[in-house]
Amino acid sequence: MKVRDKLSKGAASGMVALVFLVLGFQLAIFVVKVVERCPVEPGMNDDTGLRPDPPLRPAIPQGPPARSPLAPDGAFDPPATTKFGGYARPASSARPTVRTAASKRTVETFAFDPNTVSLEDLVRLGLSPRQAESIENYRGKGGKFRSKADFQKMYVVSDSLFARLEPFIEIPKLELNAADSAALVGLRGIGPWYARKILDYRERLGGFVAGEQLLEIEGIDAERFAGFSEDIVVDATRIRRLDLWHASDSVLARHPYLGAKGARSVVRYRALYDSTRWTPEHLVQERVLSEENIEKLKKYIAIQ
Repeated sequence: MKVRDKLSKGAASGMVALVFLVLGFQLAIFVVKVVERCPVEPGMNDDTGLRPDPPLRPAIPQGPPARSPLAPDGAFDPPATTKFGGYARPASSARPTVRTAASKRTVETFAFDPNTVSLEDLVRLGLSPRQAESIENYRGKGGKFRSKADFQKMYVVSDSLFARLEPFIEIPKLELNAADSAALVGLRGIGPWYARKILDYRERLGGFVAGEQLLEIEGIDAERFAGFSEDIVVDATRIRRLDLWHASDSVLARHPYLGAKGARSVVRYRALYDSTRWTPEHLVQERVLSEENIEKLKKYIAIQ
């Protein structure tokens, strides 16, 4: 029994010794490989195996940087051989980007008609080219600015822009005695049919002396007139005078303020009274015409 115990202890000790022997052999192989990979070179520290830092190279004197003939003032292209920290600058074929500040657009303010102003002038007034084109497209489709408020309604016109331009918007008003059919159709609420009626009434009158005379045309009521009253103007010097004392009854009858009945009364009056008594006041006194009609006719007849 004692002999068996001794044998077991001896086998265990042998196994431990074998393990240590294998580990020692592997460690020896590892050390050899490390030594072979990192040979000690001249100049190395034998204790650390590290190469000492090289001495600093003296800075190579450089001349002023070469300026590229293509670069703007104040910019330059350093040559490829320029030294940085003692080492050559790597050559590069790419030219450095030169950024220049965009010139600020000058905004002007001047009187203009939004119905006729050019695209260039709209841009000068502060609109972008795209905004100016929107206004041009609106006009090209038949759009018309009849008032300053119409210009403000354009979605490309901001409140701040309109506030600056509003005092300079000048939309010429339509002069009734010179307007043709196409111009009249441009008025709000006036189509081709009403335009013809206005021209016919103007011809019969001899011209308008006031815009309110349009209310005398059948179909043009106060509401329709209010839609364009601020867009018209009347030059009374353009009217054609009526020769009440010598015109034929057919000419007199055509005038809206006389009609056929009034024309016959005037012709009969002229046959009864001497021309020295032909006055508007005498026509009222003799009840040839009403005082209302005479007040209207005074603006058209040549007073003797």
